[in-house]
Amino acid sequence: MGKVHLVTDTVCCLPDNLVKEYDISIVPMSLTINGKPYRDQVDIGPDEFWKMFDEIKEFKTGAPALHEFTNIFSNLSKKTDDIACVFVSKALSATYEAACQARELFLRDNPGKNIEIIDSRTAAGAQGFIVLEMARAAAAGKSLKEVVSTANNMIARVKFACALETLKYLIKSGRAPKTAYLGELMHVRPIIGMVNNTGLVENLGRARGKEKSMERLVELVSEYVKPDQPLHVIVHYTNSIEDGKQLEQMVLSRFNCVEHYMTPYTPVMSGHTGPVFAVSFYV
Repeated sequence: MGKVHLVTDTVCCLPDNLVKEYDISIVPMSLTINGKPYRDQVDIGPDEFWKMFDEIKEFKTGAPALHEFTNIFSNLSKKTDDIACVFVSKALSATYEAACQARELFLRDNPGKNIEIIDSRTAAGAQGFIVLEMARAAAAGKSLKEVVSTANNMIARVKFACALETLKYLIKSGRAPKTAYLGELMHVRPIIGMVNNTGLVENLGRARGKEKSMERLVELVSEYVKPDQPLHVIVHYTNSIEDGKQLEQMVLSRFNCVEHYMTPYTPVMSGHTGPVFAVSFYV
């Protein structure tokens, strides 16, 4: 009954046109700003978030509500028996566990359906690329088992690196790598990421100033990519699309980019990081 359908969360940073093209279902993460609840990318988008950023006194995030998952499972079950879900690293969010609970509830009443839930062990566009390649496999008629195999292959390949203006937001959220605190004290821009397939945010160094930070991100990419290798890349930005464009041009001029996009962080991410620019990629 129909092809495999894909489900992910709003951390994936995929371009809207690809989400629509491959009919990918997106579960909105939950966030609370100054006591008011929102659904990421549903009740609040990047533009609205940055307009209120300087007035934020309280910022909290959480996994999507169980009904967000079960509603999607119910809708998809009308056109497929097979659903594959990929979510942000379970070391960073309770989304994976919430999805497993929702699957258990849903399958009690729908025992003929198959739902695979996968921990991406990453975030941002690195997570997005996993979802995208799974969606392409599904569109090609691959089975659920083959789509899951595609995910496992991609998880080992994708990388993500990010230059922050400050670590204070990530420290407050409890997601900062332990070895990154010194950089905050030295007033340099921390470089963090997820490059070793651990599911945890890692300290990748530091740089002074915006230009040096961008150069450092490009150098990080070069540590994993040879100049002639075909590179798939997503550049991310937060409050400055110009920073995103600048970083994108630096990457395009340096590497053989066979697929490239530029997308903003969603509010649920930006609230934890503050202003950043970042790059997600794989060969």
